[in-house]
Amino acid sequence: MRRIVASFEHRAGGAGGARRWWERATAALDGAGSRPRPAARAVLANALALVHFPERGDVDDLAVLVEEHGRHEVAELQEAVLGAVDGRDRPLTTRLVRVLAGYAWARPGAPLPADGRTGPAQVAGEAVVRLLMVGDATGERPAITGTGDLLAVFERQGIRVWRALVAATVDDPWTGSAERHLELLDPDAQPFEVASIRAVLDLSRREAEQDERRAVAAHIRSTIDQTGLTQREFAALVGTSPSRLSTYVTGAVTPSAAMLLRINRAARRAQPAVDPQPEQVKQPEEPEPSV
Repeated sequence: MRRIVASFEHRAGGAGGARRWWERATAALDGAGSRPRPAARAVLANALALVHFPERGDVDDLAVLVEEHGRHEVAELQEAVLGAVDGRDRPLTTRLVRVLAGYAWARPGAPLPADGRTGPAQVAGEAVVRLLMVGDATGERPAITGTGDLLAVFERQGIRVWRALVAATVDDPWTGSAERHLELLDPDAQPFEVASIRAVLDLSRREAEQDERRAVAAHIRSTIDQTGLTQREFAALVGTSPSRLSTYVTGAVTPSAAMLLRINRAARRAQPAVDPQPEQVKQPEEPEPSV
């Protein structure tokens, strides 16, 4: 972490825009009320290096940060450390996305030219998509009815609009707007734009599938708990092994539709029988005494 900070500070020198942003952002970190994590300073230094004077080694440093702290955590830190000093339209964060996207998908004239290494390009591309998935997504979505509208979003808009469009894809990754936008583009004429949208679509679908697997696992755990049986006992009732049932419970494996039906049927059979409440026998009314 210290090496990443030292590398940035050496290039930033004693003055200039990069140094001013660094001083403002570190002051914001120091004033947050708790001692800033070393990871936050390293992520800030790496982000500002990529924004102001990107070098291929900065992508390698980003890969180190992702390996140590995780993809989503790094995106959250990028959003936090830049957001503390970035303006309403988020010029710093927009620039970071442009630099990494150009490297990831080999956009001609990008500030950081791609060097043909698959691993760093993948790190840069996923960093772009995850940064677009965090933060405020309430920006106005522009009307996109043709290719020109879509290309204008790439050329003239910033992260607030991009996040709003990405949020729509995350909400509906299977039949939403991203597929319609791809139909407006020619992969040969607009390879960068196509690759960008596909990256958002692919990650959104992977995240949705993970959510679905977690939901199925939670359903199976709840179903077994309601029977009062142990997992071993319930596995015998279903007709599978305890180890196989354990993979369903943890979410390591998602059962087939047929197996899920078997689990549900077995749970219904194992439900404790509840004796119906005996009907209250209505007592005949006593006749009123005759006068």
